[in-house]
Amino acid sequence: MLEFIFKQIPYNYKFKKQLLIGAFLGGIVTFIMIFLQPFGTYGFESNHKYLIFFGFGLLLFVMYFLWARIENLWYDYKSKKWKIKYEIISFILFMLISSLPIHFYNQIFLNDFFNSKYGEYEYLKHGIWFFQHSIVPIMLILFPFYIYLRNKFGELTTPKSLNEIDFYGINKGEKITIKKEELLFIKASENYVNIYYAKNNKIQYKIFRNTLTAINEQAPFLHKSHRSYLVNVSTIKNIKGNSQNAKIVFHHDGLDIPLSKSYYKTIKLALGV
Repeated sequence: MLEFIFKQIPYNYKFKKQLLIGAFLGGIVTFIMIFLQPFGTYGFESNHKYLIFFGFGLLLFVMYFLWARIENLWYDYKSKKWKIKYEIISFILFMLISSLPIHFYNQIFLNDFFNSKYGEYEYLKHGIWFFQHSIVPIMLILFPFYIYLRNKFGELTTPKSLNEIDFYGINKGEKITIKKEELLFIKASENYVNIYYAKNNKIQYKIFRNTLTAINEQAPFLHKSHRSYLVNVSTIKNIKGNSQNAKIVFHHDGLDIPLSKSYYKTIKLALGV
């Protein structure tokens, strides 16, 4: 059992597919509310009954999309390795967080919250009841669809893809994929960056329109060595000179870059020297 929950599974990171999954889940809730009318809602009378029921599906769609964007941060933090235990925890958190606005929506449109005499205690008490008797059953119905859709539209990160870095520029079509062990350093020059890498024992570079900060977000393992440089410490041969006039030397003849005093200790620490 314990081994099972540590198994890596596909994860959906992309904006459009997260919207699509949210739309599917919201559509299922809308169908349940309009055509099945569970939890006594068949007795609800209003000129806008079906529009109000549609609102439950729309609200779930919005909540899923917002949660998916937060979940992406978690995915990045876990080095893009998504496991079954994370999927279970994520679904439970999504269910708990979504229940708050859904309950509030229910109270406003179905229970006439603003014209009632609900106090804080009564509202909380009803919220617990609503979670147990409405949210949990709906979420249990949604769970198999939730798992199926996320697995269908998700992607499994492989060791090979983890070893490749995608760099993007601001201009359309500016993209390059570089193996991590081939990347040397990034140099900023005004509104452009030069990405230096070794390919077939030859030094090559690609110029993109972007900032050093944006590039560092795309490859957070890089270390700043100078106000205009980011460096891949795994490709450094040694550091030449003292903190006042240091240079970073690579495993290629004649290739070095400046190392400023501000980052001298940080780079040496990263190198373990």
